[in-house]
Amino acid sequence: MESAVIIPAVKKSVAFTDDLVKKLAGISLVQRSINKAKEITSDEHIYVVTDSEEICLICQRNGITELFEKDIKLRPDSALKDMSPLLRTIASRYSDLIILSPYAPLLDMEEVRVSRERYKADEGKLLIPVKRERGRDFRWDGKNMILPGEKNQDWFVQSQAFKIVNKDLLESDMGEADTEPLVYELSSDLIEIHSYQDWWVCEKLLNRKRIVFRVIGDEEVGMGHVHRALTLAHEVTDHEVRFVCEQKSWGVVNQLAGYDYWLGVYGPEEIEDKIIKLKPDLVINDILDTQREYVQTLQRNDIRVVSFEDFGDGVGYADLVINELYDEPTIHGGNIIWGRDYFFVREEFNDALPNDFNVEVEKILITFGGADPNDLTRKVLRKIISFCKKNNIKIQIITGPAYKYINELEKEVQQLEGLDIDYTHATGIMSHIMEQTQVAITSNGRTVYELAHMNIPSIVMSHHEREITHRFTNEKNGFIHLGVFKGTETEKNILPALKLLVQDKQYRRKLYDRLKPFEFSHNKEKIIRMILDVMEK
Repeated sequence: MESAVIIPAVKKSVAFTDDLVKKLAGISLVQRSINKAKEITSDEHIYVVTDSEEICLICQRNGITELFEKDIKLRPDSALKDMSPLLRTIASRYSDLIILSPYAPLLDMEEVRVSRERYKADEGKLLIPVKRERGRDFRWDGKNMILPGEKNQDWFVQSQAFKIVNKDLLESDMGEADTEPLVYELSSDLIEIHSYQDWWVCEKLLNRKRIVFRVIGDEEVGMGHVHRALTLAHEVTDHEVRFVCEQKSWGVVNQLAGYDYWLGVYGPEEIEDKIIKLKPDLVINDILDTQREYVQTLQRNDIRVVSFEDFGDGVGYADLVINELYDEPTIHGGNIIWGRDYFFVREEFNDALPNDFNVEVEKILITFGGADPNDLTRKVLRKIISFCKKNNIKIQIITGPAYKYINELEKEVQQLEGLDIDYTHATGIMSHIMEQTQVAITSNGRTVYELAHMNIPSIVMSHHEREITHRFTNEKNGFIHLGVFKGTETEKNILPALKLLVQDKQYRRKLYDRLKPFEFSHNKEKIIRMILDVMEK
């Protein structure tokens, strides 16, 4: 037999005046609960228990049956018993009743579906949902003291969002308190409205939009895409943020984003469908080149699209494309913006202190991004060891989360004698390390902008041909660029370039002065505004 959905909407039992008919994010609580009920059953199985003619009118306009009782009053501890006289008029047609509170506007009806399946499988008489809470327990000693109990203890409290009851409970002398319930743990935090404060929070949450970041991060492409997405995600806190990636990127993305945000990991053949099922308002692609069919499919599903570092054939169909690592346009389109004016640094750099010019070089930084697939870290280290030792220059090495030569590098560093070397893996304080650095040797990714932001003259090598198109790293901007790494042909140029920076103080000062105008902490607000404008069109 079909289950009936019962919505208790009694104005004598409200949290505050007219809360049932007042608009919450544009829709009244009664209307919201009717809409939710329609997600799991048809109109003829939905009933509203009420004492309000206004609410009766809402029911009539929705094609919903109202069970009207002018003098009914629902007590919190016995609401089912209070409704029993009205419910018995319909109970014979149903095996079970789903009592759906209008005061849980954030309830996901999928949770009701799942709990109903469990209820039927276990042949229950009563099912109640609960919410998990965690914290330190305190207890009353019975006199005048509150004493600490267990730490980090889990406990559960009943949610009034819904319950499922067998119709027999309406006709028996046993009430809810006398019945052993099935208990269903809600999978997410659920705010129930008991006050104006709860109302305000729910309205904020209901007005937020869903933003999905699709990102890549692995040994080949590095970590810059994930870092950029995270920087943006931390700034759009008024909205719901989710991350998705393909399976090949799972390890890296989970390491950075998975602990802070919901993360979905999918195969390449299913990720498009999975994104659509999430029903986002906006998808931000940080996956390099997009395909036209993919972008168009998102837009056919009323999803706005923003892409970073995109040269694929989907670029002309996105709402906005931000190619900030490329100073010169190579594709024309009114939806594409280019260049350093749209680059933004990570949050940790906002409060960092750009370096003053040091006459002497005391520390050199070696860092080749989140992956360093060519293991340039060790290649550079070997070339500069003798020079740094002779000139008492400290070496700071930083490798990223996707660097796969950690063991080999650690062993090599341990074997070096008479040389001051610090090695850090996957640090979260890059800006602080740069504050103590006079010269850097690095790859041609996002790190060069951070170095420019910190006024650090640097030697740059590109991992591959795509990086060489990042034309910011030239002498007029404060860099020595050795081109794409080509084995021994490039290696032989590393030490001469370093000697030039260290020994020719006037030349280093010239590069330093060219770096000083660069400041990238204020671009973020501009980019976020542009992205939100796209979403709110």
